[in-house]
Amino acid sequence: MRPDNVRTEYAWGMNDQVTAPRKRHRVEVRVNPQQDALIRQAADLENTTVTAFVLDSVTARAEQVVRRHRDLVLANEDFDRFIAELDKPVAPVPELAVLFERHPKLPEA
Repeated sequence: MRPDNVRTEYAWGMNDQVTAPRKRHRVEVRVNPQQDALIRQAADLENTTVTAFVLDSVTARAEQVVRRHRDLVLANEDFDRFIAELDKPVAPVPELAVLFERHPKLPEA
């Protein structure tokens, strides 16, 4: 039985979490007075510093954006079509056949 939506993930060589041993990088932003007041009020309500509030908020948003671009979410019908395409017999590619004749075993990674 399949779930209503199927999620698959592919990697771009990125770590799931971006962490640095030491915080040496700096990000600065310019805000208008209303944005400054709002951010400070929110940080105060969360009982945290403005820096921690902004960092947590921006990091969470960045993770959402990266995940949205990394994950592939398909409806059931689309997933079925995707799998059907993968299950079709593969047509030979002459250039690949020549390549593998010249290099029958690729070097181990």
